[in-house]
Amino acid sequence: MTGNVHLLQKLLARIEGEGPITFAEFMEASLYDPQFGYYSSAARIGPDGDYWTSPEVHPIFARLVGQQIADLADAIAPSGEFTIVEMGAGQGTFAGHLLSAYRRDCPGLLARLRYIIIERAAGLIQRQQQHLRPLLEKGAQIQWLPDVADLAANSITGVMCSNELVDAFPVHRVVMRPLGLREIFVGWSQDRFIEIEAPPSAPLLQYFERLGLRLRNGQRAEVNLCALDWIRQVGSRLRKGLVCTVDYGHSAADLFAPARNAGTLLCYYRQSVSDTPYCRIGQQDITAHVDFTSLALAGQEAGLEVTGFTNQLHFLMGLGIESAFAGITPESNESAWMRKLLRPDGMGTTFKVLVQHKGMPAPALAGLRSRPFFVDALYAGLPEHSTPLGAASNTR
Repeated sequence: MTGNVHLLQKLLARIEGEGPITFAEFMEASLYDPQFGYYSSAARIGPDGDYWTSPEVHPIFARLVGQQIADLADAIAPSGEFTIVEMGAGQGTFAGHLLSAYRRDCPGLLARLRYIIIERAAGLIQRQQQHLRPLLEKGAQIQWLPDVADLAANSITGVMCSNELVDAFPVHRVVMRPLGLREIFVGWSQDRFIEIEAPPSAPLLQYFERLGLRLRNGQRAEVNLCALDWIRQVGSRLRKGLVCTVDYGHSAADLFAPARNAGTLLCYYRQSVSDTPYCRIGQQDITAHVDFTSLALAGQEAGLEVTGFTNQLHFLMGLGIESAFAGITPESNESAWMRKLLRPDGMGTTFKVLVQHKGMPAPALAGLRSRPFFVDALYAGLPEHSTPLGAASNTR
């Protein structure tokens, strides 16, 4: 067992005092402890870090998403202030590329743009502010808030977006046994963390019942209740505009299929991947694939209707990434990095894009023109009573 010794001591003291904790509580401490959690002290992104994100791979990702937002800005807010809320901004790379492109190509929009970054980790805020300092000095309006809840209800007219945020929310881990669903708790014995199966601490069985799913005997899975609370908060803060969530994940029917018998929990450390969360505590990233079906259902409770659901490959193709290859030597490093965003066996299909709208008719988005699936795939297999009202009218 390895990791941040101070965080280990805090976790052990908690388990000794309270007994076994849920895996969600273990993951919350490992990633978000204010002093010693991974995102507070150790997160590294990019070639010298633990993992890549699309904005780190090539600036074209932020430029194309930014152009899609700019194309819709007048329809969302014909005049007055337009707001972009980026939730979980990493090192500020996406914001930097997007705002720099707006300075060059959309000065009118930039003049009325308010850019809000939602970030709870003090260490990441410092890196973001350092990265974005040149833009701040040139007059860009950028504001930092620690939580979506700090936004007033129905206060945002614009776009609320995230990239690889939801996968890092703490998850409950469950396993199906002959006598029913069990939750996996984390305890301590003989100088190591151990897993203990016990009755669920939250309404986890109802989570699967809503989806019309039952895990097979012995099948493990993750349940991201934090994601549902988060999208409800996001929806309640948006008055008019779009929510765009980019992350790796699947529809519920695919995510909880028998083929994923062991679940999807992964850990990232220095560009290597493992399924071992009980080492390098506070020093490695811990993630689980996103259930986009449940995210869409919970969003509807806050007034968010599904605009479209696709993967990153088809989203970027619809936005015209092919034209960006013109004039670039196919064998060049730049071409290779751009192709990394589109790889069918990598980022191109693993990453999904869920777009939701509120306070306006469903907009026609260039990013949704080229698609392998849409709302019909998102809601496949749902019981009739769980299918959101109006879903059929959004199917294209």
